[in-house]
Amino acid sequence: MPRVTLALFSAALFVVGGAVADDNSGDAAKGKEAFQQRCLVCHFEDSADKKIGPGLAGIKEGTLPSGKEATFENVLENLNKGGNGMPAFEQMLSDEEKSDIAAYVLSL
Repeated sequence: MPRVTLALFSAALFVVGGAVADDNSGDAAKGKEAFQQRCLVCHFEDSADKKIGPGLAGIKEGTLPSGKEATFENVLENLNKGGNGMPAFEQMLSDEEKSDIAAYVLSL
C-alpha cells in the first residue's frame, strides 16, 4: 500500500508541477487583439522592417530582434522590462494580457 500512495503522490506532484511550469500558455488569438491595440503602433507584425521598434515577423523561426532566443520567458521579459526605447508594460498590462501577447508574438 505505501508504494501505491507514493506513486499517487509522485504523479500528483508531476501534474501540479507541470501546470506551474507550463505557465507559458497564453491565448494567441486574444494576444493578436491585444497586440493590435497596444503594440502595433511601434511594431510591424507582418514584416521584420523597423517601424518605431523592430518588426516582429519571423520570430517563430527562433530569434528575437535583440538576438536572444525566442522563448516565452524572453518575450515576457521584454514586455515587463522594456528597453531600447520600449516602455515597460509590467504594470500596464495584466499577466493574462502579457501571456496572450507573448503567445501571439511567438507565432509571428
